[in-house]
Amino acid sequence: MILKTTKIIALFLLVTSGFAQEKVIEINGTMKNGGGKMLYLYGFSGNQQFAIDSATLNKKGKYKMNVTVKQPDFFSLKLNQETFALLTFDEKSTESKVKIDADYDNFIKSYTVGGSSSSEEISKFTKEVYQFQEVKTELNKQLYDKNVTLEQRNGLQKSIDSLDLSFLNIRNAFIEKNYKSLASIVAIGYLNPTEDLEWLRKIENGLAESVPGSEYHLGVKTQLTQIETQIKAQVEQEERQKALEAKTAIGAVAPELGFKSPTGELITLESLRGNYVLIDFWASWCRPCRMENPNVVKLYNKYKEKGFTVYSVSLDKSQSSWEKAILDDNLIWPNHVSDLKQWQTEATKIYGFNGIPYTVLIDKEGKIIEKNLRGIALENKLKEIFGE
Repeated sequence: MILKTTKIIALFLLVTSGFAQEKVIEINGTMKNGGGKMLYLYGFSGNQQFAIDSATLNKKGKYKMNVTVKQPDFFSLKLNQETFALLTFDEKSTESKVKIDADYDNFIKSYTVGGSSSSEEISKFTKEVYQFQEVKTELNKQLYDKNVTLEQRNGLQKSIDSLDLSFLNIRNAFIEKNYKSLASIVAIGYLNPTEDLEWLRKIENGLAESVPGSEYHLGVKTQLTQIETQIKAQVEQEERQKALEAKTAIGAVAPELGFKSPTGELITLESLRGNYVLIDFWASWCRPCRMENPNVVKLYNKYKEKGFTVYSVSLDKSQSSWEKAILDDNLIWPNHVSDLKQWQTEATKIYGFNGIPYTVLIDKEGKIIEKNLRGIALENKLKEIFGE
């Protein structure tokens, strides 16, 4: 959790709105079991942390450090690279001394903050996250134990789901209480970009009120704008896909296709009306397509006299490879076409498929009967239409 938090903070560092004047804040306290050990105070700049001060804990574990605060900002009091406390001071801060006490050997669970309300809120949230992660790690360990029964696994999954829900309530309560404070930024790493957009918007609105124009506010605003843009693009893509699927739905008239044959002749799908047509999207480089080709050849030979044909649309780029595959696989029907653009072919835009082989079976009027039939499924469908 803590490492994730520092990455989030690193996005929002160079603050433009400052205090009315600089403040020198003393950070002191007692670290039980810490005599002779070191503490380090770090600030943030760009994507890096930089050392501000350090202190050796005396025999009683006491220490004192100073930091000059010029603007609303974050700092970290570190025992090592993975264990630290985050501190934050904003324009409304009146602190001149901040007290941080802890058990050095059990820092995250034990540390307390006095003299900085926003830092105290971060402390409480950090402990709750740490406890949540400890419990969830243990539950997951039990869940994936090979000796766990199905009944036990279901029970463990319910416990995990309940724990996740409890954590969401904790996170939401923290944001609700602190959304106008820099402290709220530590919760951003625990937001789902799409499901929790309103919480991110709440933080952005709060920081716009408390630290307008700061990089912390602008960083959250930029992140919010990016997510909103992505969601909008995703919705538009889904709408386009739905429209495309409607055009190629069962019972719809198959969208028109028209590409050139190996000899340069334009062959359209509409020109095959009056036949049952298998539109077969394939390519010489597609191994599953080549493996399916003998089955298509067999069915073509069986039903061609009853009004069945194939309209093969190749996603090749090389004409010579395309022509060679037609000969090698004995694809004897005349309707071979391609624009030689591989996946940039207009066919993918018109029919919306993203993998080959892909087939569309249409009736004599050009209406779609089924999609993506091959192997025994295609054989059974043609039997249904033409009989044995």
